Amino acid sequence: MGAVYLSMLAMAIICGARAGDYQHDNLQVYLVQDGSPDKQFDMLVDDDEVFYMDFKLKKEVARIPAFQHLAMQGGEAAISSNIAVAKQNLNVWKNLSHWSPEPKVPPQAAMYPEDPVEWGKPNTLICLADGFAPPRINMKWKRNDEPVSKGINTTEYYIKRDYTFQRFTYLSFVPSPGDMYSCHVEHEGLERPTTVFWEPEVPEEVSGPGTVICALGITLGIISAVVGVILLIKERQRLQAQQQGI
Repeated sequence: MGAVYLSMLAMAIICGARAGDYQHDNLQVYLVQDGSPDKQFDMLVDDDEVFYMDFKLKKEVARIPAFQHLAMQGGEAAISSNIAVAKQNLNVWKNLSHWSPEPKVPPQAAMYPEDPVEWGKPNTLICLADGFAPPRINMKWKRNDEPVSKGINTTEYYIKRDYTFQRFTYLSFVPSPGDMYSCHVEHEGLERPTTVFWEPEVPEEVSGPGTVICALGITLGIISAVVGVILLIKERQRLQAQQQGI
């Protein structure tokens, strides 16, 4: 696929470096394209996002708190300058390709909970769209077929080594019996939107003192009933013997 594929995806600049003796892969990814989002910047280390640029806030946003001290040299101004160059390059590439349509690779969707499910305990559902191009996708949540708009967090587009993308969306929820959740994915590589479903399984019952006492009570009740029947039969036999003796 090579350079033409990169240009049509508007992957303007990918810079790789080795960090000292640790041999980590550092990537600075500048993305520009027609459509939304029209630009994006990410710093990746060993394919994991360290931080991205929030162009509205004009600052770097760390993926996890441990990376909050990291920043790009030159900050937002330097990144925006490179983005401007990338947009110029995109127009050149589009002219050279005679405005050939960009490849459209459909996503694979999956959904799973972050933690083991327990009734009434807060958890997070994760919906993944993987291996798609170009990086324009719409992901929506539903609960019992009703749209959900609260408790949602959606990541940036993560580039993969094959130059396709993946994106995650997270939904905070409290598992409850009978609830069904679905994640709806729309992408231009799909003939129709795809939907993945998740329904919480009933957690295994935990045996505790109450369960043991209840089982013991049932067992004693059955034994008492059997003993009572035996004594009743013997008493009838004794009475019959007395009557026959008379």
